[in-house]
Amino acid sequence: PECASKLMGVAGGLVKLSKIPACNVQLLGAKKKHLAGFSTSTNQQHQGYISACPLVMGTPPFLRKKACRLIAGKCVLMARVDAYGKDPEGKAGREQRDQIAARIDKWQEPPPARIIKPLAVPDSQPKKRRGGRRLRKQKERYGMTEMRRQQNRVNFNTAEEEIMDGEDTV
Repeated sequence: PECASKLMGVAGGLVKLSKIPACNVQLLGAKKKHLAGFSTSTNQQHQGYISACPLVMGTPPFLRKKACRLIAGKCVLMARVDAYGKDPEGKAGREQRDQIAARIDKWQEPPPARIIKPLAVPDSQPKKRRGGRRLRKQKERYGMTEMRRQQNRVNFNTAEEEIMDGEDTV
């Protein structure tokens, strides 16, 4: 309630608040800091009235920026509902607050455990490769030539030449 009254006071009324985009509502009440000579690592930008809201303060620090964006969007949405008299009892606002709290709780849950799937059974046959000019050229380049076949032949019942290379015999 105090956060809403501060936002309406800064914006200039409920109708004007409903016309402001959510990204700008997040900045309402933020103070510009002049950090002459000081470190900018502690500079907290986008810290307006919404960041002082109890819902945001109850979230962990790494989720606060995300929570501020969510609350700013819902705040503008509810300001539009209130400004044009669509919900005089305030039922929609309470529902939105519960949804915000549920969503923040959902963000804090650990992710589901990954299921380790077994590897598929490999195929026993080699995969068929498509033919074509490229494959034929590759086979020609790396394939066995007639000259290589002749060099690889071993003659039986004949003595091979021994080549002396330094101390080793080849």
